[in-house]
Amino acid sequence: MMENEIKDFENKIRKYHSLPEAIVLDSKPVGYPFYVLRLDLTYLANRELKLLEEFVLKSITNGLVKPKEISSFLGMESYQIEKVLSELISRDLVKREENLKLTAAGVDVLEQQTVLAPISETQTFYLDALNGKLTNSFSLKIFDSKNYKNSSINKVIKKPRKGHIEDLVDYYPEIEKLLQSSHPNNSNPIELLQVNNLEIIYPQWHEILLVLYKNNPGDREIEYEFFSRGSIQVEYRNTIEKLYAEGKKILEPIFQQMEQDKLPESLGNEVIFSIKDDDIQRVEKLTTKIDSLDDPDNFIETKNNSLKQEIQKLKQELQQIKSQTRISEVVHTYQIREYLLKALKKAKNRLMIISPWIKANVVDKEFLSTLEATLRRKVQVHIIYGIKGSNSQNDSQSIKQLETLKENYKKNFQFDKTENSHRKQIICDDKFAIVTSFNFLSFRADPNLTYRDELGVILRDKQTIEDLFDSGINLSI
Repeated sequence: MMENEIKDFENKIRKYHSLPEAIVLDSKPVGYPFYVLRLDLTYLANRELKLLEEFVLKSITNGLVKPKEISSFLGMESYQIEKVLSELISRDLVKREENLKLTAAGVDVLEQQTVLAPISETQTFYLDALNGKLTNSFSLKIFDSKNYKNSSINKVIKKPRKGHIEDLVDYYPEIEKLLQSSHPNNSNPIELLQVNNLEIIYPQWHEILLVLYKNNPGDREIEYEFFSRGSIQVEYRNTIEKLYAEGKKILEPIFQQMEQDKLPESLGNEVIFSIKDDDIQRVEKLTTKIDSLDDPDNFIETKNNSLKQEIQKLKQELQQIKSQTRISEVVHTYQIREYLLKALKKAKNRLMIISPWIKANVVDKEFLSTLEATLRRKVQVHIIYGIKGSNSQNDSQSIKQLETLKENYKKNFQFDKTENSHRKQIICDDKFAIVTSFNFLSFRADPNLTYRDELGVILRDKQTIEDLFDSGINLSI
């Protein structure tokens, strides 16, 4: 990316999300898929009456003067006919005496309605292939069509088939609304009578930029936004988030490729025990290698002496690194969330959670209920949060509920805000501590939602845990 383009993205992201320290990492062009449809339509325009209203008026003029007679003749439920009659009576087109009868205005409207001819024409529509939204216009030069190949977002909406109008039945109400919007000077309703044919359909891609950024330079979490012609496209992002929630991880191939290309980053925890990324990687690689060699299902048929010696050597090396670095093991995103829940449920004496942000998707009813159960066990709980510029990112309702718990459990719940700490940690009794890039109280780690790679280390040395607890307490002073 050009430097001025990076700054432009950063400025817009900072302003939109109220993140004054946000930095842009990278951007990648992506093809957002649409289907272009050419439809042969027949519809009625400039009509004062809806089709059902016209049928009801015609029924009355032909001697069906009771609501039940009309509903029986038209094969419709009585409540539907009563609803139409109420509208016609309110517009002084029908009056209800002993029998239903058209007013003079009703007679005039019906006469005018019968002389209007239907319109048949071919129109172009655009179907969003990700969220199924239909539109009859696209302002960005009919898409920036390019051959994206591996950079395109996979299409998930079933493609309508040429000549198969039955594939469009679910879109009839939207087509009718779009016809109405294309006749701005017509105040009367437009009614779609028929889609005669789906003449042409083909896919096309609108070029957007997937921009990756961090909330601040020291954060390991990667967020993303979509830009089109320099503007943030909130609707595109919302569509992607919804698809991820449904388990359709359509950006996963792109993120996986970016993860392979990404340079190693430190956890940002050098201040705490000088935990280094190199040490974490060594522990992780050795653990993986030992597990692989020691796996009973591996391709090695016999556990010969040389293999056993290799495993023993690796285990000794791993133990030496653990002893030097105080790293017990390395855990990843979804494991870290499990440790948070484990700490809440298993803590007997004390529990500490430090996280810069608090959001409702994590501090929800389930979390608060589990936390209160912990407090009822008389566990001393410390929750510390806060980082410079975080107010706009925190959920006020969740904080209010935590404040209420603090009031109800004054003896054993400390809920404090620190001025500026990016630390993320858990301490459960003197059993274990976790230092991580994972925001415990703002990131839910749902595997069906957005991509995010997090890493943490578990510490089990009792003195190290005590030192970490003391330094955490000092944050709230």
